[in-house]
Amino acid sequence: MRIRLLTAVSDTQTCDLLQSLLNATRLLVPLDVELKEVHSRTELVERVRANQDDLILLDWTLAGADTPRFVRELISLNPQLRLIVLLPLQLKQYRQSIWEAGAFSSIPKENLEQEWLSGVLCLVYRAMEREVRLASSCS
Repeated sequence: MRIRLLTAVSDTQTCDLLQSLLNATRLLVPLDVELKEVHSRTELVERVRANQDDLILLDWTLAGADTPRFVRELISLNPQLRLIVLLPLQLKQYRQSIWEAGAFSSIPKENLEQEWLSGVLCLVYRAMEREVRLASSCS
């Protein structure tokens, strides 16, 4: 089973960081992860509407202070969406509003690390396995 991971970030430095973390994570856990990236809200909305991804890492810088409202919009377009928001460390106060908006989780961008990403990918993988079993038992 493949995890379709999308990074929604506005800068190449964060893209490089996430790619590096994913490469290191692949050494820890043998998961099949396909990584794609978008760099604008418009591209992200199009992908969410098309249900092309299993997990999205959304950098706060893409939506700014409007992020909680943007998360609600994305979740309304695809209620099954797993969305994690990367917050700046100094904006931890937004964690609750991001969660209330429907995000799967949030993390300060400065705290991103290989073990965190591997844990998230394992959780998503297990959830996807259960969803497949549930769907097959209902048919």
